[in-house]
Amino acid sequence: MKSIKNKIIVFSILATLIPSLGLGILSFEQNETMISENVTRELRALANHASRELDLWTKDQIYIARELSTSKILIEGLSQASLPQSNKFISNKVLEHYLKSVHKKLETVLELTVIDTEGMIVASNIDTPAHIESQPNWPENASIQGNVVVPPHWNSTYSTATLSISVPVLSVDDFILGALIVTFDMDNVQSSLKDPLKSPPGEVLLLDKDGSIMLASDKSAVDTNPEITIEPAILQRLQETPGEFEIFRGLAQGKIFGLAYTSEKPPITIIASRSYKSIYAAWKQQRNLFIALISVILLVVTTIAFRMGHAIVVPLQRLINATERIVKGDLNVALTNTQRNELGQLTFMFNQMTDKLRQNQAEIIAATTAMQQKNKLLETLSITDSLTGLYNRNKLNAIITDQLARYARNRRPFAVLMIDVDYFKTLNDSLGHVAGDEILVSVSKKISQSIRTVDFAARYGGDEFIVILTESTVDEAIKTAERIRSQVINIHCNTINESVKVTLSIGIIQSEPEDTSLTLLLSRVDSALYEAKHAGRNQAYCVQPKLSVSS
Repeated sequence: MKSIKNKIIVFSILATLIPSLGLGILSFEQNETMISENVTRELRALANHASRELDLWTKDQIYIARELSTSKILIEGLSQASLPQSNKFISNKVLEHYLKSVHKKLETVLELTVIDTEGMIVASNIDTPAHIESQPNWPENASIQGNVVVPPHWNSTYSTATLSISVPVLSVDDFILGALIVTFDMDNVQSSLKDPLKSPPGEVLLLDKDGSIMLASDKSAVDTNPEITIEPAILQRLQETPGEFEIFRGLAQGKIFGLAYTSEKPPITIIASRSYKSIYAAWKQQRNLFIALISVILLVVTTIAFRMGHAIVVPLQRLINATERIVKGDLNVALTNTQRNELGQLTFMFNQMTDKLRQNQAEIIAATTAMQQKNKLLETLSITDSLTGLYNRNKLNAIITDQLARYARNRRPFAVLMIDVDYFKTLNDSLGHVAGDEILVSVSKKISQSIRTVDFAARYGGDEFIVILTESTVDEAIKTAERIRSQVINIHCNTINESVKVTLSIGIIQSEPEDTSLTLLLSRVDSALYEAKHAGRNQAYCVQPKLSVSS
């Protein structure tokens, strides 16, 4: 009946959940497509804006370099190449001084270097300018066009991104006298990569030809780690599909949308990106709202279905619970019958069945108790000697086999005592068999009282006993043997109502590696007992271990 209630609830949940989830998934997929299209359009606009600003900035720097190249001082300085060495030195110093004064006035300029037509450095505003290859063949429009001689890259010397432009220096007759190489600081273009008011949300990255990040609209991204790069595989995919977005891990290990545009002059890659989290923040909020609404609807539907199932199932559930109690052994079950339908008839018959089961249970319990007592007695008789209460021969064999196995594993020795009552046959014949049995029982009790709870005592046969001292050496076994002998010197025999002097002969051995079977072990301890008897009885004879003897 419980499954009926579950089926009602599950059906109600599925009838509500399936159409709701279907419509929700379809709606979210459409929203996700629209989000991707909008983000791609915004990132393209962001990248195009950055590209235009970079082109304008580059043209401005070329214009600055071209204006500087028309300086009269530069033209005169390079025109005096045929002057004597002393005058030429003075001319170069004048050029150097001029370049330094110009550098102080231009914030975007890092280096100004003048070279001759051979590519040799004539003057520079710094002491050790970098050597830059000159333009071998200037185009016809050299007077108005500059040439990017060092593409944009991260300059570790200045800790910023730089761009070097070479502009020819022309004489008044339009002959090329040399070139002016200007190295610009690209940090000034960073603020214009993104319009804070008009540009869509996102970030812009400028990468050099090696894929290293030079500039970012978020300046802190580069300042904290100027040598950071984008994974080559991701960069290659972005460059191979310009204007198409990719999802990858960003600089802060966050998931981002990004697309790229690449230009050849100068060789630079522009990446526009936006945080995946910010893009889908509204989508996730809508999703959470949808989940909350579905949860509320499911709760209402489940509550209604539960109440309907409860009204149908409760009468049958009482019968199931009562039956379960009977299965677990509780027969004190009585159901109240208030119905006159089929369930009422079933309840009446159930009560009759319970009464019959209670009667049968009493009979079964009585029979079971008697059987358990007999089984316990049989189990005890199977491992103990009926006269002494000690373990019998079969149990002794199992104990010795187990001890040998333990010794083989951990090499912890155990000791074995074989005990024989001296002249027992004479005592038995003179005092009678009943008294002899009483003496054996008394000796057994003394043996049990003289050993530990972890040790074992068994009747080996007739008047012989075996004691197993676990994890013990012969030295400890000797003490135990003497304790047993001292306990049985005077035994009071109730049968004849007098004390009887009883002595014992005891053979003692310790387990050794050669004891591979109980037969070998018992043979050795039997030999020790023989030595005790042969030496005059009433004593313990100990066979020292071979290792002890050799040591």
